[in-house]
Amino acid sequence: MGITSPQFPNENCPHGDCAALSCNPAPGMNDDGEGVDEFTDFMRMLAPPPRGPIPVAAVLGELQFLKIGCATCHVPVLRTGPSAIAALNNVTFHPYSDFLLHDMGALGDGITQGMATGKLMRTAPLWGLRNITTLLHDGRATTVEQAILAHDGQGRKARDRFTRMTSWERGQLMAFLGSL
Repeated sequence: MGITSPQFPNENCPHGDCAALSCNPAPGMNDDGEGVDEFTDFMRMLAPPPRGPIPVAAVLGELQFLKIGCATCHVPVLRTGPSAIAALNNVTFHPYSDFLLHDMGALGDGITQGMATGKLMRTAPLWGLRNITTLLHDGRATTVEQAILAHDGQGRKARDRFTRMTSWERGQLMAFLGSL
């Protein structure tokens, strides 16, 4: 995000061009860590978006989602570990993500951070998808179908299975995704 802190003390060069940092309005350490801790607490305690209505087509669409392999990365169910915070202690939740980095081939944005190369991207959670109007990390997709078709690398097989679906199967899948 362009904010340096004790955890990330070095600026990322925009598109690998460190000369562009000469225009940085706030060089040096931007945050002593307190803001990062407060933001972490905010994000940790933020509730997930509620799921929308689940018509029969959405139930059938979830089966399509599993069948074509979307759930390999967009994992439907996760469970938190032990936590001193009761609301977070061993809780089952449904993010439709594994929150891991995957090689997304041509979908990658070229941005590197630490050991994450420009093709590695974190699996975006699909919860709240029905309320999102621009998709993918850079907003290049305006429909769910465009986002699916942009998948590459480790997401290529699921994308290819999607392209072979009948219009009926796609409709079910879209009903499911529209319920998230």
